[in-house]
Amino acid sequence: MKRLLIIASICLLLTAIFAEMAFANTGMHFMRIGRLWVNAEYDGAEGWGGQYAWPGGRVRFPNSGIRELWGANVRKLGTISGCKDWTGPNGKVYPYWTSGMYRTYDYDYLPYWKDETNQTALYPVTQILYQRWPQPNVFVDGVNIIPDGGDNFTKVHQADFQHDANTAVDPTLVTERAIKSVWRYTMGVEYERWIYGYSNVKHQDYVIYDITLTNNGKVFGLPGDTPKVWPEENKNWPYILDGQKIKGFWWAQTENPWNSHLGRDKSFGNNDAIGEFVAPFADQGNDRRFYMFYDGDHQGDGVKDWGDPSIDERWVELLSPAWIIMGALYADKSATEKVNDNGQPNSTTIKHERNYDLGKVVKTMQDQYQALFQDGVQWPLNTPQRDIDPTLVIPSGYNCFGPYDLDFGQSVNISFVVAAGGISHALCVEYGKKAWDAGYTGAVMDTIETLFKTGRDSVFKTLKIADWNVNGIKDGGRKRYDVPDAPRPPANFWVAADGDKIKISWSDESRNDPDFDTGVKDFAGYRVYKAVGARDSTYRMIYDGTGNEYTDSDVSSGFQYFYYVTAYDNGSQNWEDPGVSIESGKYYCWTGWAPNGVKPATAPITSQSSMDKIRVIPNPYSAAGKTFPGEVDKIIFTGLPGKCTIRIYTTNGDFVHELDHTDGSGSESWDLRTEFNQYIVSDVYLYTVSSDLGNHVGKFIVIR
Repeated sequence: MKRLLIIASICLLLTAIFAEMAFANTGMHFMRIGRLWVNAEYDGAEGWGGQYAWPGGRVRFPNSGIRELWGANVRKLGTISGCKDWTGPNGKVYPYWTSGMYRTYDYDYLPYWKDETNQTALYPVTQILYQRWPQPNVFVDGVNIIPDGGDNFTKVHQADFQHDANTAVDPTLVTERAIKSVWRYTMGVEYERWIYGYSNVKHQDYVIYDITLTNNGKVFGLPGDTPKVWPEENKNWPYILDGQKIKGFWWAQTENPWNSHLGRDKSFGNNDAIGEFVAPFADQGNDRRFYMFYDGDHQGDGVKDWGDPSIDERWVELLSPAWIIMGALYADKSATEKVNDNGQPNSTTIKHERNYDLGKVVKTMQDQYQALFQDGVQWPLNTPQRDIDPTLVIPSGYNCFGPYDLDFGQSVNISFVVAAGGISHALCVEYGKKAWDAGYTGAVMDTIETLFKTGRDSVFKTLKIADWNVNGIKDGGRKRYDVPDAPRPPANFWVAADGDKIKISWSDESRNDPDFDTGVKDFAGYRVYKAVGARDSTYRMIYDGTGNEYTDSDVSSGFQYFYYVTAYDNGSQNWEDPGVSIESGKYYCWTGWAPNGVKPATAPITSQSSMDKIRVIPNPYSAAGKTFPGEVDKIIFTGLPGKCTIRIYTTNGDFVHELDHTDGSGSESWDLRTEFNQYIVSDVYLYTVSSDLGNHVGKFIVIR
């Protein structure tokens, strides 16, 4: 069994900035307002290594330095479409034609149709992120961390939200945030998808894909349908395949699960994700299938799957609690019958990773079509893929919708859901520690497995909440995808050190923000939450009131602190659960978008007589002490002059490291590494402090 992650104490995470909408590994927009985080990528092969993070905001470390990852459960998404007896722009009839994008090796996005039957492609057209209000600004010690995302964060809002052409503010948007993507499949079917996400606590664990597939005959896929390159031999081809009927049309969503195999330097994962098809609404007489995947046990490996037990136990936690489920809550019966067809998806299957990605495994469009689009052929329910084929270790599931016949101009609509569930982060930490203490043996392991499996019921519960959102529109006459909303978050959030305290303040837009659905003002107050040490550690509420500022005096030198502020209502306009207050999302005004928190300053000493106040905290230092939870190993020199030089030596007089303290405060931290970047060993160490005020000699003890 493998569900622990041991993460290194610190990792340099490099910025990956997507300022331009290029093609291969293209620009992304992010749905990061609830607990399920989703990446929308312009080229259709979406979310490399960072897709479907749940719960959002959990920092995981990359092994490539390309971009920061947040605990993803899917490596890559993709779509595939197909049709039969199709006439191409060259007048040739193709018995089978497929088009899509899924981890392909062919990034040659030609701006014109290509006669090639052993490779699939699609044409990206546009992608725009919409939000009801401009993205809030978050200032940490005077620096706005939202435009640049701190010093290591892939831009969360695709460049400057207020000014980027690929973002927009729409106060009439049915949800707080939405992402619109448009692609064109090469047989002339256009795909338009809206991703809707929610910060409402009840709805924060799923997203909805509202998908419309239209036969408009456009095969060249560029804005304005004007190719950048127009080969001479193709110059007379039409831009639009006007009037052609698309016969035997299928559309499929697929993914490459990444549960527990996160590619981190210290995560020791295996390709052991489990995929199966389930029918969560069978008790209601609806046998519609959904694809579900979750972390499995790597057979035969035993304890070593837990990672390297020599690493400090503070970095141990249950790795992959997420159970992810995906499928249609609504699908048109046909292009003319706009009723929910519970028989869709009409074909379901599980293949090994990219078996039918034609760019990787040599096959033809006919091979792909016949393997995936089998009318009425369904994977056995509740049957993990390795029970069918033990060699199928990376189970990419295919939800296949069809066959549809689309006359020119006709379309079909699908409401596709991605939902998540599982045990809480607090339980992941608690039972990670218990497993460590038990040496990964005994009854605690059985308890962990039982806890983990409660995720199955959890994700089914999430799915049924999403089903109400899509199919319960008769309740109260509401619009599809509309759920009750909290007041908008503040437009600006400031957090800064103020001497030995931390001052927190925010602007007051929430107070006069009327309820989106009723227009009634229902604002009740603000709440401020705080975490110590790491941006993804446990937050606790420290303020609840109607003001716009708070001074946190419960802070200590050497620690860093992270905060977020929310607005909440009085529940009077909550038409789904009357009287229940709704709180705005954590991730709008969150200082955790940057890696470094706010540290209170300590006043420097100002006289030679005060040099004897210099101390080391903690002393002795113990690696098991967890003095600074969630942070790198360190000690703090306190009571310092504003400017000084600290030198550390062994008791034998060997030089270890030198620190130049120049920030004018009274404290300086050290990560216990030598000048050669090696951790110091257990021993007694001497240190000297040299300054204009005088000199000081002291000692400290390190216990490993």
